[in-house]
Amino acid sequence: MIKLPVAIKKYIDENISAEVGLIGCRATDPKSSVSCCEYDLAILDQGVAGYQNKFLRIGEHNVELIRITGDLKKNAIATKGICPVKDSIADYPIMTSSSAGQFIQSTDNDNYNRALDSFGKKALVSSLFSYDKVNSLLSKKPVLASMWSKLAAYDFLEGILALSGHRPMPLHESNQIRSLNIEDQNVSVGIDIAMRSIGIERATRTTISRSCSAISQLYFQEYDKELVIIKAKQLIKLGRLPDCYYYIGKMARKVLTTKDPVFYNSYSKLIQVALDLSLDSQQVQRLGFDLFKVAKNVLKNHKRFRPVCDLA
Repeated sequence: MIKLPVAIKKYIDENISAEVGLIGCRATDPKSSVSCCEYDLAILDQGVAGYQNKFLRIGEHNVELIRITGDLKKNAIATKGICPVKDSIADYPIMTSSSAGQFIQSTDNDNYNRALDSFGKKALVSSLFSYDKVNSLLSKKPVLASMWSKLAAYDFLEGILALSGHRPMPLHESNQIRSLNIEDQNVSVGIDIAMRSIGIERATRTTISRSCSAISQLYFQEYDKELVIIKAKQLIKLGRLPDCYYYIGKMARKVLTTKDPVFYNSYSKLIQVALDLSLDSQQVQRLGFDLFKVAKNVLKNHKRFRPVCDLA
């Protein structure tokens, strides 16, 4: 039984008139959550204006308000396992009967699986396009070529997780990947190539500290900047350096994919530090090409993978 902390319930009572549901790992797999994991509160503001995505510290808890509009079926991945904030969670009757019906629809397995398949294939296509950018930049702009190589690796792994039936969760993603048991040897090789492209073996406290400082600058205007740093520090405290290294790179990717070439050229040094980029052009080219071949093959012979783990 999931129960919201009293302080969070009180905040919802006093500040949110729209319907609310708990999503994310706190809802779908609370046993895997660590203390820094936020309570993701989906605000279903259909017809209720004024809500924006926001990070809050409520008591000792991290809380993220996530505005969701439109049909929940179109947000099947984000709302997977959504728990209405009502008597079964926090003795808080907030959901109407019509909303309850929408929640049932949002967790429909067929719809969720179709959404994951689509998401996974799009992520693999993004990985292929990123490799094209690596080739065009390698000789004149090695930092940016290395950046796109690393982003291609994150795209590939995100795609494989989705096609394996799992919703990628940034903080838990490296663990999700380790827990996969895929029989397709080609895909297993691709995962290994992607991890080497990301550079997990370089995960040290010094490297992570430098990257965190750069991430703070990249996230200067992002509402969840504080949350990203809190999570990174918690992983370091737990001694999970590879997971932290992976997570920091993944969050840098989140921001960098929204930027344009002008930003990349102006802040290449910041990008290099944030992603801890390798400037070994031969290695970047070799790993990038090998990953490109695997991603192309997976798309060509698309099928759902059947891992043993079940990490939502």
